[in-house]
Amino acid sequence: MPELNMSASTGFGHHPGTIVLHRLRRHWKLFLVVFTITFVAIACIVFLLPVKYESQMRLLVNTERQDLVISPSDGKDGTYYQELAEIRVNSEIEVLKSRDVLQQVVLKSGLATDPATGAASPRPSSLYVDRAVRSLERHLEIAPVKKSEIISVSYRAKNPVLANTVLKNLAEAYLGQHLRAHEAPGSFTFFDEQANAYASRLAQSEDQLRTFREQHAALLNPDEKDPLTQRAIDAQAALDDSEAQVSEYKKRVEAGLVALARMDQRVTSQISTSPQTALISQLSGMLAELQNRRTELTTKFRSDDRLVAEIDKEIADTKAALNSVTAHSNVEQVSGLNQVRQDTEKDLTVSKVTLAGTEARQARLTALVKGYKDQMYQLAGAETENDQLARAVKENEENYLLYSKKREEARIAESLDQKRITDVSLIEAPTLQGDPVSPVVPLDLAIGFLLAAMVAYLCVRVRDNFSSPWPVEHRVDSTRSFAA
Repeated sequence: MPELNMSASTGFGHHPGTIVLHRLRRHWKLFLVVFTITFVAIACIVFLLPVKYESQMRLLVNTERQDLVISPSDGKDGTYYQELAEIRVNSEIEVLKSRDVLQQVVLKSGLATDPATGAASPRPSSLYVDRAVRSLERHLEIAPVKKSEIISVSYRAKNPVLANTVLKNLAEAYLGQHLRAHEAPGSFTFFDEQANAYASRLAQSEDQLRTFREQHAALLNPDEKDPLTQRAIDAQAALDDSEAQVSEYKKRVEAGLVALARMDQRVTSQISTSPQTALISQLSGMLAELQNRRTELTTKFRSDDRLVAEIDKEIADTKAALNSVTAHSNVEQVSGLNQVRQDTEKDLTVSKVTLAGTEARQARLTALVKGYKDQMYQLAGAETENDQLARAVKENEENYLLYSKKREEARIAESLDQKRITDVSLIEAPTLQGDPVSPVVPLDLAIGFLLAAMVAYLCVRVRDNFSSPWPVEHRVDSTRSFAA
């Protein structure tokens, strides 16, 4: 109680440093014992840990050599698969960690040991190999270097020679696996066969094009197309005009025939009426003479006398004849050829002749137009066939050049594979370090020292909380203050 009052009176009862020092003064023996035991235990563990030696190497994944693409297209068009750096690096890491590679390293490095004897077996079983592969995978650290195309590989073993040997075998097995994964066996033979086949096709298509152009040189003349087209246009225009003229002249002939059917060949040109003058004069003289004789008879005879009656009868007959002659005068008509009909016949004849000539011209123009069209069709067909043959030559030439280039690339790729030149290079060979990487005794002992002090103080604190004469509220406040 006096200590409690003193702490309260001095005003340091709630300060964390004061509480720690107070606890250490009260339980220094407990602190020293726990600290010593803990530190000694940690030191024993540090010194008993197996010594590990680390070997490191670095691989560079570059793009100086690209994989051969088995594709019927040109690499200039982007058919080569351009991987991102991260994807390429991750892919190579997966190849490094593949079971085939690790199994080769295990067998070549003698890591498949017998658990009973601990010695490497010349012919290890699959169980020992699988166990060694898993162990190697756990102790092998493979990681990409940030913002680069470098892969860092490290391995820890009980001796530096083994660590170095394992990484050397890993590099050799990995590079071999990388070559097998990226090579294209038989590619040179394939591209060589394709190039030879297209060389033969190219020669054949060139011969066909040359023969065709020799046979159709006139049709393929560039100076022939435009004049032929113009002549065809002019002939078609003339044919259309002649067809219109033929139709016109046919209508004129039909109209002329109809008009001729309605016309007479001759027409009356003059009509004259002439009386019988001589007969009238003769009858008039006879009538005058008969009248004179009757006058003479009436002087001699009576009016009913036979002679007077006869002369009266003669006078009556003469008068009747005179009247008849006077009533029937002679009509004279003058007729001639119908001039309109003659003109119509003339025009009809001209129309028929013109129609015949126009029809002949039409037939000739029709033949010319047909000939021009046939020539144009032949020209178009020749141009089409010429273009097809030219395209075949160009296609065969492009394929031949492509496969020739591919053949050369395949030959270079096979040569590079034989020389073991890949796009992955070992820029840092596996190191052989004489100093172990674990355990690091000074660092581990320093960490053990701090850990032992913390454990000892924790024990002191627990002991102090259960044995302190302070009131409960003071212990709680001090605990909160320490926690804060």
